[in-house]
Amino acid sequence: MFRIKICGVRTISDLDAVARSGADAIGLNFFPPSLRFVDPTYQSTIELSKNAASFGLMRVGVFVNRTPQQIERLAQQVELDAVQLHGDEPAESAATWSGLGLPIIRAIKLPRNELAPEEIESLCEPWISVGCHPLFDAEVGGSHGGLGHSLDWNSLGSWSKRNSQQAFSLAGGLHPKNVAMAINATGTRSVDTASGAEEPRGTKSRKKIADFVSACRKTPNW
Repeated sequence: MFRIKICGVRTISDLDAVARSGADAIGLNFFPPSLRFVDPTYQSTIELSKNAASFGLMRVGVFVNRTPQQIERLAQQVELDAVQLHGDEPAESAATWSGLGLPIIRAIKLPRNELAPEEIESLCEPWISVGCHPLFDAEVGGSHGGLGHSLDWNSLGSWSKRNSQQAFSLAGGLHPKNVAMAINATGTRSVDTASGAEEPRGTKSRKKIADFVSACRKTPNW
């Protein structure tokens, strides 16, 4: 799985900034209401994906409430390396997604208050049990992420200590000034940011991308 993903990339300039920073993955946002949306049916998006591959970047497509059939078709069209489910897909459908033939990243949206490890486990276990990779994000309602809200890192750290062999990714409000603290608190080896690499919101900042990756790599034991 990726170590550092910059989500919501929309331009070749964004790709260049990500590649030069040392991050290893991008997120292509296919959720139309998002200000970071790129249309997966457009040739420009397909070319963006091809350029990302030429930079050696992992291409993750972020989908919200699409059917497996829709995702399979679009993933092939855009030549994705992984699929991220970031909607309201029910846990009962977890096994359905394993047939896509691509790594499945499941966004587990946690309430921002303190949580017991058992509460976190109940949300992610159905997905982990069928081979999906959990990405923990803050629950923010219908916007489905990207608002810069963080979750309770200490709660996730307690869960992580009980499940030390389970890989996971961390998202939700990460930026250059707090990502080291988040890594230390949760024990994650994989981080994901969208708004934390932007200035103004919705526009990727070359400096913030570089600063974010630098902060990750300077974190002890990273």
